[in-house]
Amino acid sequence: MLTRTHRVLIGVVVAGAVVIAGIGFAGSYVAVRDLAFQKGFGTFSYALPIGIDAGICVLLALDLLLTWIRIPFPLLRQT
Repeated sequence: MLTRTHRVLIGVVVAGAVVIAGIGFAGSYVAVRDLAFQKGFGTFSYALPIGIDAGICVLLALDLLLTWIRIPFPLLRQT
């Protein structure tokens, strides 16, 4: 059973993780967008960073799912 203190601490940790993730996403988005624009991607450079981050999330979720159902795929983690 979680006490009130545990729940508050979990809330603080989740809020901190969301803030850190937001800062990381914003910095990553701007850097990748600018680089893609310089490399000639044109207007697609605005969508490219979102696609890369979405791909990372999907691969991580797939890795967790396969590990959970006891079919680990180690190469997926390297990707």
